[in-house]
Amino acid sequence: MPAGDPYAIGSGLSALTDAQRKDLQGVLEKARTISGFAFAAYVGPLPEGRASAVAQHASLRDAVASVLVAVSPTQRTLEIVTGSAVAVDLDERACRLAALSMVSSFEAGDLMGGLREGIVMLAEHARHPRVLHLDEPA
Repeated sequence: MPAGDPYAIGSGLSALTDAQRKDLQGVLEKARTISGFAFAAYVGPLPEGRASAVAQHASLRDAVASVLVAVSPTQRTLEIVTGSAVAVDLDERACRLAALSMVSSFEAGDLMGGLREGIVMLAEHARHPRVLHLDEPA
């Protein structure tokens, strides 16, 4: 499975407390454990909208096997960018569902709750399904 370190990047992370940043790192690690793919979160300005999020995603170490959740609270923008290896398992419908969940929390003023729930939801959708007998030890 593709691997990579979890990342929390962006200038907007300074608005988070140390405990929230630590929580976000834990969520990103959990998402990697669940799905086998690397996850990253960007909180900060996205001056070019989706193009800015795609550029942030491209800067990740293993972008092909990574998911980036980019949020600009001041612009009220959310972008989910998936690498080509992840897109096979994580389709647009799953991303939209996770985005709806995150936006709902963001609108209620809960940035961390939205990120936490949305990232875990994305990871669960990206997880490879278990195959009976093949996933069990011999």
